[in-house]
Amino acid sequence: MTTWLLFLLIGVGTGALYGALGMGVILVYRGSGVVNFALGAMAMYPAVVYAELRKSGDLLLPVVLVPNRVELGDAMSFWPAATLGLAMGLAVAAVSYLVIFRQLRFAPLLTLVVASVGLTIVLQGLAVKSFGTAAVRSPAVLPAGTIEVFGRLVPVDRFWLLALVFVAMIGLTIVYRKSRFGLATRAAVLSEKGVTLLGYSAGRLGLINWMLAAALVSVVGVLSSSLGAVDPFNFSFYVVPGLGAALAGRMKSLPIALFAGVAIGSFEALSVHLISSRQIPGFLQGGFSSLGPFLVIVAVLTIGGRSLPNRAAILEPRQVNAAMPTTSPWVWGVVSLMPALLIAFGDGPMRLAVLQTLFVVVLLLSIVILTGYLGQVSLAQLAFAGFSAFMLSRMDGIPFPVAPILAVGLTTITGTLIGVPALRIRGIQFAIVTFSAAFVFEQLLFRSPSFVGVGGLADVSPPELLGLDLDVFGSGQRGEFPRRAHGYLALLLTIGSAVFTARLRSSPVGRRFLAVRNNERAAAAAGINVARTKLAGAAFSSMIAGVAGTMFAYRSVTFNGSGLEASRGLELFALGYLGGIGSIAGAVIGGLLAPSGLVVVLLSSAEPSENQFLGTGVALLVVAIRFPGGLAALSRYRPSLSLAPDSTKRRSLVVRQEQ
Repeated sequence: MTTWLLFLLIGVGTGALYGALGMGVILVYRGSGVVNFALGAMAMYPAVVYAELRKSGDLLLPVVLVPNRVELGDAMSFWPAATLGLAMGLAVAAVSYLVIFRQLRFAPLLTLVVASVGLTIVLQGLAVKSFGTAAVRSPAVLPAGTIEVFGRLVPVDRFWLLALVFVAMIGLTIVYRKSRFGLATRAAVLSEKGVTLLGYSAGRLGLINWMLAAALVSVVGVLSSSLGAVDPFNFSFYVVPGLGAALAGRMKSLPIALFAGVAIGSFEALSVHLISSRQIPGFLQGGFSSLGPFLVIVAVLTIGGRSLPNRAAILEPRQVNAAMPTTSPWVWGVVSLMPALLIAFGDGPMRLAVLQTLFVVVLLLSIVILTGYLGQVSLAQLAFAGFSAFMLSRMDGIPFPVAPILAVGLTTITGTLIGVPALRIRGIQFAIVTFSAAFVFEQLLFRSPSFVGVGGLADVSPPELLGLDLDVFGSGQRGEFPRRAHGYLALLLTIGSAVFTARLRSSPVGRRFLAVRNNERAAAAAGINVARTKLAGAAFSSMIAGVAGTMFAYRSVTFNGSGLEASRGLELFALGYLGGIGSIAGAVIGGLLAPSGLVVVLLSSAEPSENQFLGTGVALLVVAIRFPGGLAALSRYRPSLSLAPDSTKRRSLVVRQEQ
């Protein structure tokens, strides 16, 4: 028992970071109504700026079109480097709120999620452009030394970090409960218009809250950079346990959020001991620690959620347009003929780009069904595809097409089970659940030797049907990779998925999807079984994602979890929104723009680079602000002379329910 207590104490440093992120999530949400998925990246960027100043004296600016490295001289000491790092964090927060989120205050909730995803990608791209993907670490800042606990020595720096976060929590709690600013912020959550009539500026209140959250996470990020290395991707996704901590505090209580964050961090440290001492079953050892925040999120949302929206929510938030797909055989024929010709006459790199595009198109079709048609924001579709791919690799000896059908069936069941929380939660809440679920899949399954296989590689038996070799390599044809027969198989699966999605949109089931998306309470009053409809959407969506997973597995033949990370899932979701989240045409556009897809190859850059990653984030932000229907809806766009929303025009009422 003393050993358990020792490891629980070791984890309080990481838990303090999680608690600070959870508190930052609450500050941003209470001030502007935005659940900021980019908060982890907003803590990461000041940390890498600080680390570079301590290392070389160069200042990294958050800009994309001009050189972002400024030489300031020799390596800096702590205080000037920390001050500049904090200034960069505050600048990012101010620009993000004023330029992006303040402009989107009347936008659909989906757009707010996408904008925060785009901001995450931009900040990650800026860090990768400056450092690459390697982790960076700064010199120690907090007091060094150890203290003896239960006969073991424990570093004291993590207790200093916890103490600093605790003091910040006390101060912020007093401000929000006792000051006029805090009272005005709490009132603005309920009625922005009412606060404006009282003489307060809702925009100024939101900006101050964003700056407070940025200051908190920037300082903690800088201090944490000396406790462990800062990775542009992993550090950004510390927001997942931060979201769990914020939800444990019901998006209101800073003390509870800090306590929950510390508990999650301590659980992670304890899980390291349990795994090393083999007290955890082998199939759970790959990512047992990731279960903590996921279970917290699911429990809090499921227990506290409602089966239907509150009666006060008469008007639902506006949704992106779910376009009716065309039924013209000419359009379908031309679109299908183009990849067929590229497969038939293109060289190897071109055919490989076609396979990548087709895989992404099918994956984005699953997002179209769940998000575009049903209105449930899922960030775990790539994880479902990966689950299908790995399940297919476990079916050695089962012939084609039985093996992929079984893999897709298991993925459908799994996706439906993950969709069960959607019976009581919706919108941004479901996005949080699926976002954390993607990390559970990545850590618990894709990196688990019990699931992946010996050596961390999964092998897939080549597809063969009635003597026809459909393998991507083929036998005795090394000069033809990927084989054209395999390309036609992938094209057939893509066309089938697109036809299924189109028929679903025009079917009675699709019309029920749209009714539930627009207003759940009105749909229930009309006799629609909302719970059954949501589960059907989760099943159909995960089924199409499972098809994409089999395409990924057969193309890769031997693979591991690479390419299936949660960060890649965010990027693919961004591509779906960029193309148009509510239409099949949008999925096609997103597939064409995918890394290593057709557009990239035609631009003579077959491998994704940091500039492409960064460009995706910038393009996503532009589309979210100016073209919320995506590139597929540009034909319906009516340009406006004003870049900012016109407050004199009549707007749809956006009802934000108290979580």
